[in-house]
Amino acid sequence: MRIREALIALLSAAAMTVAPATAASAAGAPTATATAAVAPAATAMAAVAPAGTSAACAGAADFDGDGVDDVVVGDPFADDQKGALHVLSGDKVVPVSVPGLVRGDAFGWVARLAKVDGDACADVVVGVPYADVDGVEDAGAAYVVYGGGAKPPQRLTATQPQRFAHFGWSLAARGDQVSIGAPYEDEGKLLDVGAIYVRKGTGELRRISQESVDVRGNSEVGDQFGWSMAFGPGNALLVGVPYENDDGAGRQIEAGKIDSGSAVFIDDVFAAQITSLKLDSPTKASGDRYGYAVAYSEGSGYAISSPGPGSVQLLDPARKPIRTVTQGGRQAFGFSLAASADGRLAIGAPYGGGVRVVSWKSASEDRKLPTGDGLFGWSVAFSGNKLFVGQPDAQPYGKVAVAGRNAESLQPLQPPKGADFGVSVSG
Repeated sequence: MRIREALIALLSAAAMTVAPATAASAAGAPTATATAAVAPAATAMAAVAPAGTSAACAGAADFDGDGVDDVVVGDPFADDQKGALHVLSGDKVVPVSVPGLVRGDAFGWVARLAKVDGDACADVVVGVPYADVDGVEDAGAAYVVYGGGAKPPQRLTATQPQRFAHFGWSLAARGDQVSIGAPYEDEGKLLDVGAIYVRKGTGELRRISQESVDVRGNSEVGDQFGWSMAFGPGNALLVGVPYENDDGAGRQIEAGKIDSGSAVFIDDVFAAQITSLKLDSPTKASGDRYGYAVAYSEGSGYAISSPGPGSVQLLDPARKPIRTVTQGGRQAFGFSLAASADGRLAIGAPYGGGVRVVSWKSASEDRKLPTGDGLFGWSVAFSGNKLFVGQPDAQPYGKVAVAGRNAESLQPLQPPKGADFGVSVSG
């Protein structure tokens, strides 16, 4: 399956009634709407420091050593579908590359800033879910691109790569903790049950699935455990399982409420003995896809989306529901989520529903951004006081809109060429 077709299938699977927009791909078109300076076509690392040296980074999200927090933006269809990644650094849009990519890899499908090696610079973990691994088609991979130019990128793969597993489909990161999702991975003869791989620092990957001891739920065909993830406090990880059926106890297939979804809280993903908690869709309705997107804000709590009906459930740090935010219209409300450090949550509804910013503290703080074009809200991310919104189908080849905390207008950013800039964004 071609990447773009897979993406359209992804949208259809999310029960959207609005037809997907045709992605613009006018590579090399003018950047009249861009307001950012574009760095030379070199890697961000090379632009910062000579190979083998480390830049003087400052702050948890400074990748390139300029003292400014950075944001990463993926364009997995760029460069003949090899994919591309850019760092938004101050007023610059800086390309980041890794060697050895081939057509159809989808580098930049998802990306997260992390502190993998413990030095002063932020690192970037990038999903490449359509990469072949040792001849295994679409097994998927992920790259760690080390900030500041200190060392070459590192490629990560599953211990036993599987055909069409799409390792690198989803990512979560918190400090030096990284989790990589492979939601299409099989478990024996059970297809597409999903698994996650967790890693601390530069350590080994640990595989966890619903077949792991004391992980709640059963691996069933099509569950896609690991579709979404968010680290909580300590070593806790929230895992979305949006295609799980509410089918009662035991292992069943195509029974009960189809694709109602669930979310699994793992208390410590690095513990020798795992403990976990599973929440099912609060409405228990077919097509809810509870767990499609998840987020966590330190001290505020968790958020779990159900884009089928268009709702997002807010929970406190103790995992107790406190309120549900809804938005009708079949606009994929909850397709994307991002939490800020100060207790705000951005909710994307890319099929005409725009982006809403809500608060765990008070419903009176909720606001809605002016809706933009091009699947506005496909991806969202906070960095400091700014919110970054992906618009991957905006003319001519995708944009990212930047909104200040109380800004009435949005600042558009884009590179000089691409295909669907803004498919992924992370701060």
